[in-house]
Parts: sequence; structure tokens; C-alpha cells
Amino acid sequence: MEKKDILESLVNYYTNGNKAKFAAKLGIKPQTINTWLGRNSFDIELIYSKCEYLSGDWLLSGGEGEMLRATKIIKADNGSIVTGDNSSVHGNATNVTLADVAVMQERIKSLEALLEEKERLIRVYEKMNK
Repeated sequence: MEKKDILESLVNYYTNGNKAKFAAKLGIKPQTINTWLGRNSFDIELIYSKCEYLSGDWLLSGGEGEMLRATKIIKADNGSIVTGDNSSVHGNATNVTLADVAVMQERIKSLEALLEEKERLIRVYEKMNK
């Protein structure tokens, strides 16, 4: 896999294909993403440090194997959270990967932003109707 393909996979995974959001996540200008794609290169250290749960092996091997680390979070009945590669979970415990958590966190952020915008529109509407 070429570096531009790796970069596109990362943009798709972490920001649903939005290059500007991915650039913001990395703390760089959006043009930098396009430059990296054009040059078939990227800052591997920056990407590894900013992309949660990304497998260093996947990044260094040119996209071979699993993109995300196999670490899991297990929330037990008593509310405790255990991390590791435990494959067996008993009782009412919930077993999700850290990647799933990251996706859910991004979705929550998107929904919170949408909610804030809707609340702002409601305030504007209420002011107009006074």
C-alpha cells in the first residue's frame, strides 16, 4: 500500500473522509494533507502521536495487517473497566474495542456540535418572535 493510500485510509477512518477535519485533528493546515497526498508522503511521527489506537506496526509496514491496535475495553457489571486483550467476558459485561470507543466519541462530538447549533437557532427564533 502506498503512503497516499495509507493517508486516505486514516482520513476515512478518523474523520469520515473529511481532510480538513483530519488536518485539524493533527494540528496542521488542510493544504498539508493535499501536499502529502501529492508527494505520496506524510509525517509518520505526527500521525502516530495524534491518531488514537493506531497500530504502529500497520503504519510502519506500509498498511499491512490491522490498522488499529487490538486493545479492548471491558466494562464489568460492577462498573470497573479492564483493558487488555481479554477474549472472554462473563455476565453482563460489555466488550468493545478502543477503536469502537473512538468512533463513538467522534460521533458524540458531532452530535454535540449539531445540538449547539440547533439551540442557537432556537434562541435566535425566540428573539425574533418577542
